[in-house]
Amino acid sequence: MGTPPIDHSDASSELTSTINVSTLRAVPGTRESAELLSLLTPEEISIISQLPALDAMFISLSGPGKGGRYLLDKPVFTIGRDPASEIFLDDITVSRKHCEISRNVGGQFEVRDLNSLNGTYLNAISTAKSSLRQGDEVQIGKYRLTFFQSNKFEGKGK
Repeated sequence: MGTPPIDHSDASSELTSTINVSTLRAVPGTRESAELLSLLTPEEISIISQLPALDAMFISLSGPGKGGRYLLDKPVFTIGRDPASEIFLDDITVSRKHCEISRNVGGQFEVRDLNSLNGTYLNAISTAKSSLRQGDEVQIGKYRLTFFQSNKFEGKGK
């Protein structure tokens, strides 16, 4: 009285899956200074090179908010859809309190996810907490922000 075996010779009984590859992209590796320079406008290069020694900046190089610049000049920044966030990203893919950027005493920045619904990604890999390096891409919802730090930028004056 068990269930009869499935006849796989009948094409109508086969299951199929569709994968949408248009949203997939390669995991970016560490970008070289020359590649970073090619992505920036002369104005952006000038702005980054003039940042005070311990400050940094996010620049949106692609996607929504392209061209957006966010100065990181305090010890802690919140990023989210809450208008009270230091970096306000107004989109449903961003949690109200999505993540936090902090700078330690030595000037090293790190990103920490605040239990956001869609997660925080560093170079296309989900992260709860990670240090930021020159050229790292932080994805928050559909926003992709590239990290630049003045004292680590080799394009000064060019």
